[in-house]
Amino acid sequence: MWSDKANVSLERALIGALIMLLFAISCTGSEYTTQHFSFPPESKPHENDWQYITLVIVSSDNSPITYKSEKVVKIKIHDQNNNIFLDDDYRFTCASVRANVVWDKFEEIKIDLYEVGNKYAKGSYNEQLLNVGPTRLISLIYQYDKKNNEFKRTNREGTEKINEVKSTFDH
Repeated sequence: MWSDKANVSLERALIGALIMLLFAISCTGSEYTTQHFSFPPESKPHENDWQYITLVIVSSDNSPITYKSEKVVKIKIHDQNNNIFLDDDYRFTCASVRANVVWDKFEEIKIDLYEVGNKYAKGSYNEQLLNVGPTRLISLIYQYDKKNNEFKRTNREGTEKINEVKSTFDH
């Protein structure tokens, strides 16, 4: 049988190993950026005076996120009670991603996603983007479906969901 000292030492070793494993896992996670857009148009996400909010979340497993790599762009719309009205994903191979959202009337939201340069990122690809300006990745139009209580994409301009989009520049 094990002595009490051996059990305590084994427990400490296991706890130490678990802490190191958790630290290692957390250091290899994805990087992400978010943009928030609210409805009604005059509301501000940070002032909690909105009824609905659109989140555009860009994530990448490669660091830094500003470099050209595969990105997953999640677009979500929810209300203050966290009822979800839209949850879409798109994949692009690009550098930084920015969204432009037009949401003047509740029933329709337009979202343009762009590849943009970042003045703090290094590299020739990023410098090219800064010189040329934003490149549209996709234009999305969503209409509110009252029957299903959700937003549905109504246009097919650009790429289909989850398809990779090649950037206009070579890496």
